Amino acid sequence: MDVLGLTRHSNASEASAQKCPYTAQDAKPIEARSRVLALNIAGGNEMKLKPIAAFSICAVVSGLVGYFFSGAYMEKTFIGLDPSAFPLGPFFQSIGNALLPDVGVTIGGLALVVLSLLALAIASFFFIRANARTQRDGLARRSFLAGTVGAIGAAAVGGLAMAGRAFMGLGNQGRGWGVPASEIFGAQVTKTHPEWKPEWRGSRVKEYRRFGRTEYPISDIVMGSGPLKGDEGEKIVNLALDRGINYIDTAPDYSASGSEQIVGRVLKARRQEAFVATKFCTPAGHLPWDAPVSEYKRVLEESLGRLQTDYVDLIHVHSCDEIDRLMSENMHEAYDRLKHEGKVRFLGFSSHTPNLVQVADQAIDSGRFDVMMLAYHHGIWPKLGEVIERARNEQDMGIVAMKTLKGARHRGLENFSAYADSYAQAALKWVRANEEVSCAVISMFELQHVDEYLYASGQKLSAEDLAILGEYDRQIAGTYCSPHCGECLDSCPEGVPIADVLRQRMYFEDYGAEKIAMERYGRLEVDASACRTCSAPCMGSCPFGISIQDRTTGADDLLRFS
Repeated sequence: MDVLGLTRHSNASEASAQKCPYTAQDAKPIEARSRVLALNIAGGNEMKLKPIAAFSICAVVSGLVGYFFSGAYMEKTFIGLDPSAFPLGPFFQSIGNALLPDVGVTIGGLALVVLSLLALAIASFFFIRANARTQRDGLARRSFLAGTVGAIGAAAVGGLAMAGRAFMGLGNQGRGWGVPASEIFGAQVTKTHPEWKPEWRGSRVKEYRRFGRTEYPISDIVMGSGPLKGDEGEKIVNLALDRGINYIDTAPDYSASGSEQIVGRVLKARRQEAFVATKFCTPAGHLPWDAPVSEYKRVLEESLGRLQTDYVDLIHVHSCDEIDRLMSENMHEAYDRLKHEGKVRFLGFSSHTPNLVQVADQAIDSGRFDVMMLAYHHGIWPKLGEVIERARNEQDMGIVAMKTLKGARHRGLENFSAYADSYAQAALKWVRANEEVSCAVISMFELQHVDEYLYASGQKLSAEDLAILGEYDRQIAGTYCSPHCGECLDSCPEGVPIADVLRQRMYFEDYGAEKIAMERYGRLEVDASACRTCSAPCMGSCPFGISIQDRTTGADDLLRFS
């Protein structure tokens, strides 16, 4: 039985073997090939990407990092936040101060932007180079070149994404820093007339206005103290007080605390003559929204020491572009404590940033703020008048108009000499013509400014003033793209960055920066060539009457390399 059973088993095996086409000998090369495949996978040869695919991955990652990381920190850099708002910010600031003792600005955000783009370039280099190598050719130079070119390209993608968010306002309805930076901060303005006219000498404040719910009677023209320096600065502050100015605006980051120190030396003997406003910031920048209560309190107490006073009348959340910073629970708790302690009387905010209207609306709705300080000058976006009216009617807020001398372009003033004598006075009278505005703040850093600017105090806007401002506006008619606007952007079906196109045309025509304008125009992802065949639904959308399609196609003619 056993023998018979074994025989049946053996026969079954043989039958099975006859049906199977593979033998034990056939398995050997299969096993060998499997071992080679495993080794190749382990060595990475079979898993490598083509260089183009590797670069595509790097470009996508760089774009995301550039937008969400680098772009976010570049936005904060423009706000001017204190180094503590950035990871390793104090460390980067210490290095910057050691290399450039007078750097005077926060470099933490800029350092993060530069390092992030550099890290993207390095990571892309190694990733692309690794995928460009093969055991077959072993050409190290070729893989090095592929890695280098890919790294530059990936870093460029990250840089463009960063610039798109920070400058062009991608993802923020076009409200980027490009327009405010060029139209408010970077513009040339007529601040001091070359002649100190005799009729201006001895000018005094002629009108005081109620400063909203603070109930303080404030001079219609008040003093900004940002550029003050040394003994001359003290003379200017004393002269301003002598002439009736009773509001002084200062901040720890004006002249790296130099402004507060100069104002403090004057206030030591004249504290009761001035309503004093400062900011929640350090000499290096504004406090971030999540700074602790103790930090908010500390920076004000340090300001009090520099100002040589026990209290300030007003403290601002300065250059505010973020709802989070405006409504920071820690900031409001610190303010309430400081007010209870008698170290501050009123709370305000200032804004001349891309999200000005959104921030202002939130401040009004909150009911927490006694004062708002906004960029406001002749010809600026009309909606700001509505914001001011709402603030006064709904919350009885005091309104401080800043950036009151509208940006004047280099070539735009070449033919303005017949009017420039009184341009500053006309601009100030335009601001104070709005009775909802409590005062116009303007930086005074020369003794002449006290005479020249106060000559406009109490004065009505005359036909001559309107002619002066009208002449200025005629020189920029149909070309001035107002900051904070963006009214036309939603009407463009092609996604043309209209403000950027018009700005580059302005640089070409009015600043004489032809090469720079053409290069920047050439880097636009979508340029104005798209306007040539468009049905132009943008026409009529500009509140300043710019003929958009005519201006953008004209810009394309000027700026396109051909």
